Amino acid sequence: MNKFKILLILIAGFTAACSQADNTNKLTEQEVENDLNKAREASLYAQFNQLYYTKFVFSAAYEEATQVTKTNDQLLNFASYQAHAIKTTYDTLGINLSRDLKALSEGKKSAMTLNALDALCVGNKFIGKYSALKVKSGSKISPDVKDLSDKALALQPEIEKILKNSANPMGDIQCLKLK
Repeated sequence: MNKFKILLILIAGFTAACSQADNTNKLTEQEVENDLNKAREASLYAQFNQLYYTKFVFSAAYEEATQVTKTNDQLLNFASYQAHAIKTTYDTLGINLSRDLKALSEGKKSAMTLNALDALCVGNKFIGKYSALKVKSGSKISPDVKDLSDKALALQPEIEKILKNSANPMGDIQCLKLK
């Protein structure tokens, strides 16, 4: 019986000691929030990268948008959702897109890059041209795409102004070349 009591006391002591041990594997709320913000920022830069690579697709589509086609309809959907995704990510990060564009135009720190802005501009030019073509031809644009397109085009004058006033030593700003 004595051995049983001693064993019971030892087990209780070890259990109490282990429960007081610091668990360094636990993340604090602040660490989780920091990780989420880093992931959101990475998402924004991944979207900028996607914008850059789709810029040439939208540039070609802009040049060839002379009739309503299924392919152009899908490109309109994609361009509209792509612009919406950028705006949504900015909102999620707590960054005001208009203020960030202003910072870029003033040469201050900005999340937006000139290449991403150029790509956004090219996509918006396609949205504008193809949407007008659809309206002129009597084709319907879904209300969701129309709403997203209108929101994307709202910043277009500001975007073009920034691009016109930006240094472009290599002449690679595509949006300004589209007429």
